[in-house]
Amino acid sequence: MFRSAILFALLVGAPSSACAAEDEPQRFAPEQLEQDGKVTLSPGFSPDGQTIYFAQSDCTPIWECPQRLKRARRTVTGWTTPEDVPLPREGRVDWPTVSPDGKTLLFSWSAKRDEFADLDIYENFDLYALDLTDPDAVPVPLASGDINRPRAGSLKKLRFMHNETLPSLTRAGTLYFMTERPDGIGERDNYVARPGQDGRFETAVPLPAPINTSDRDDGVWVDAEERVMLLSYPNRGGEGGADIFISFMTADGWSEPQNAGARINSPYAEFGARLTPDKTQIVFTSDRPYAGREAGVLQVWSASFDLSDYQR
Repeated sequence: MFRSAILFALLVGAPSSACAAEDEPQRFAPEQLEQDGKVTLSPGFSPDGQTIYFAQSDCTPIWECPQRLKRARRTVTGWTTPEDVPLPREGRVDWPTVSPDGKTLLFSWSAKRDEFADLDIYENFDLYALDLTDPDAVPVPLASGDINRPRAGSLKKLRFMHNETLPSLTRAGTLYFMTERPDGIGERDNYVARPGQDGRFETAVPLPAPINTSDRDDGVWVDAEERVMLLSYPNRGGEGGADIFISFMTADGWSEPQNAGARINSPYAEFGARLTPDKTQIVFTSDRPYAGREAGVLQVWSASFDLSDYQR
């Protein structure tokens, strides 16, 4: 335990005290990932934990500059300097994750789509898959299961309508993601698309209660085994802002989400949470203040995490 805490402190750039790294969240490798002054969102980890993919803007606020797909690799001294993952066209990138077999990168992307050229679109985030085994591969939008819908016409500037984001894929091939739709349950909902025949997804449906409510249910991450879910709510009580919650798969479906508690959450916004592959650390995005700066800049944070603390 002591050795793993020291290694974690080295990799995330936390204080040298193992106790400090375990007791409260620290920014995740702030210097190595060049986070200062840049909006940086929670990374997706390769299954072996040796590579991360994440979205990062050149500045803040988030809407005033490009938001690019980045990659960094783990070394014995920490993480390499982030490099751009080349994409064939411009478009903001959100929330990449890696498939459990390590072969596919899933992410949300606002690039213009040729098939939507005749639609009245302002900015449309859709879910894409990128084959990591082929260096010449280009991202392909997920085409089945009513997963992607164009954000067009009267909906094009209405809140987060028809923006699909925060994908996570299980080992069984089930896709979880978040979007906002007129035929959903609440303002924003978390959806699931089960694997169907011929590699296609069945129709995506919003998760039932207690996961989705009539209010804003903001963001979802599910582990490869489909046993643990992390998500955020702004209105289920807690520390203030949006708080991270955890749910477990039971014989009756997903359990009532529990607040992750005051050690993880703050009076500011916490969301986009996921666990490291070994499930000993939680990594999330927060706009809490840091290093003497005022609150408001989205940064990646991490802390030790023990699932048994939440299992009843």
